[in-house]
Amino acid sequence: MRTPSPIFALVAGIALLGGACKLGVYNETETTAGSDTHTSDATTDGGAPEVCLRYVACLKEIDGEAGAEADASHGANGSCWQGDETAAAECLALCDAQLRNFAAAFPDISECEDEGIVSDVEFEIGEAVFDPVDPFLPPVYRKLEDGGTMTVVRGGQGLLMLPFALRGKNFVITEDPNDWDNPKMPNVDMWVDIDGHNVGFGGHFARLNNYSVGFYPLNDGMDTLEHMYIAIIVPDAIADPQTLTGQPGTVHIQLNTFGEPAAIRELEFVVAPEIQGF
Repeated sequence: MRTPSPIFALVAGIALLGGACKLGVYNETETTAGSDTHTSDATTDGGAPEVCLRYVACLKEIDGEAGAEADASHGANGSCWQGDETAAAECLALCDAQLRNFAAAFPDISECEDEGIVSDVEFEIGEAVFDPVDPFLPPVYRKLEDGGTMTVVRGGQGLLMLPFALRGKNFVITEDPNDWDNPKMPNVDMWVDIDGHNVGFGGHFARLNNYSVGFYPLNDGMDTLEHMYIAIIVPDAIADPQTLTGQPGTVHIQLNTFGEPAAIRELEFVVAPEIQGF
């Protein structure tokens, strides 16, 4: 038996099931209007998402044999699109992740370009604002503008955190926002940098990978979804947290949702001049 090439090993392990499947995006929660009728523009008429067509074309340029094998599974008429929606979504997620990897590794190969991938997902980065007097009141959402301030908050157990919140629309959520084992649960890959304080993994202030985030519908008539909040804990290696105040920082968030290419947002902020305690 021939051993798969090292590059094609990246696509091994994807479950391929029989039957016809059209990859769509919907919302399991019935409280969101029109939640089961939305179909992703990321899916081509032939059944394969644009990101997978690009992934296959890129891989063919890098390794023709591996590219041909990927074409049979992830290409326009590939087996990925003959199974159920979960298998198809897994295939799309792999295409998206590997195309981004290849775009970074082979910037001179035009077929590996990852710009302009179509996704209907919208999201913005915000801050969870806590009442400075009553810590038991639920936080409220504040959109974080590029260059705006972000407050370090001391939690009830003394931990210091940056409480990032998210709002968005046009992506799948689960009926139970705490259903962590559900393959349709959104997740984020994110990192935070703060000048002079990047003492964590990968040279960042903090980093999260494949971190599940449960969204709730706001029922605001605009199908807005909200996650409140992602606690970025101040590393223990920072002996004096007061040195964070007034420092510029950057937050980068990649939102991964079921059946859609990843959506990415990045903005700069300044740590507020005072640490908020209770």
